[in-house]
Amino acid sequence: MSDDRLRAERRLDLGLALAGEDDYAAAIDALQAACDLAPTWVEAHFALAENLEKLPQCSAQAEAAYQTCLSLDPTDRMGARIRLTLLGATPTPDRLPAAYVEALFDQEARRFDTKMKDKLNYRGPEAIAAAVEAILPDLTHPARVLDLGCGTGLIAPSLRLAAGRLDGLDLSSGMLVQAVATGLYDSVRQGDLLQDPWLIDEQLYDLIAAGDVLNYIGDLAPVFQRAAAALTPGGFFVFTVEAGEDDQIELGEGHRYRHADTRLRPWIAAALLDLVSLERRILRQEKRQPVYGLIGIARKPTLTVDLGLPTQSLDQKTV
Repeated sequence: MSDDRLRAERRLDLGLALAGEDDYAAAIDALQAACDLAPTWVEAHFALAENLEKLPQCSAQAEAAYQTCLSLDPTDRMGARIRLTLLGATPTPDRLPAAYVEALFDQEARRFDTKMKDKLNYRGPEAIAAAVEAILPDLTHPARVLDLGCGTGLIAPSLRLAAGRLDGLDLSSGMLVQAVATGLYDSVRQGDLLQDPWLIDEQLYDLIAAGDVLNYIGDLAPVFQRAAAALTPGGFFVFTVEAGEDDQIELGEGHRYRHADTRLRPWIAAALLDLVSLERRILRQEKRQPVYGLIGIARKPTLTVDLGLPTQSLDQKTV
């Protein structure tokens, strides 16, 4: 390691310490020095941008620093594009950068379950379990089930009860290590749900569940299209999203998208899925405030052999 990089690391440590004491002006000076000593070190530029954001008069400099991060790392592992969106400097992207999401969850993997259950009072697994219980009478047995964005396997126990086979797909290898440790999956794979195949050996699924993963995608139209293609006729797609109030795609300060029911319905219809139910309930706590979500059940229509008519669907419940 060069002497300049060593000096840059010391400046970075000093800057972070000063920021921890809310002395942002002094922190910026130290972090700028770190960037000058190591001009290709994206982490230093990102820390500088974060602290420039703290001072309203430095918003233009913060934008420039985030743009520098993007030029140094086009994959955007640090999430600079998100910060630019929240600053109003760029349009809302269709999804969060895959490299950012992967790095975030790799970092959080070992403490994820504790954080979600104990600190955030996460209720997503209970919501998914209730949805699975509601569709059990109409679900093929034994069912082929895909846990989409499976994470550490928090919803696996409820899925396992319905599954003859349970597969997991997730972007983060760190999260998949935790999922394997549950012993509940027949297979897990690392992959991007918008880019990589969902199916194994072209075998369709009877149930696909997506708990707390669609929050990281803005435009969900391709997700519903892929779900429809991966389901057996009569199969179910169970999912959760954070609830929004605007027809536009919203990106919140927590770096998660929010979706209104009026936005979801056209996407589901365009995928030729039947919306069975869409219910609003509290999914978690954030800063001691409830975070509301929508729990949806969509079904791929089944056509009768003789008449070519849709089979009778479940009674629909809507928001």
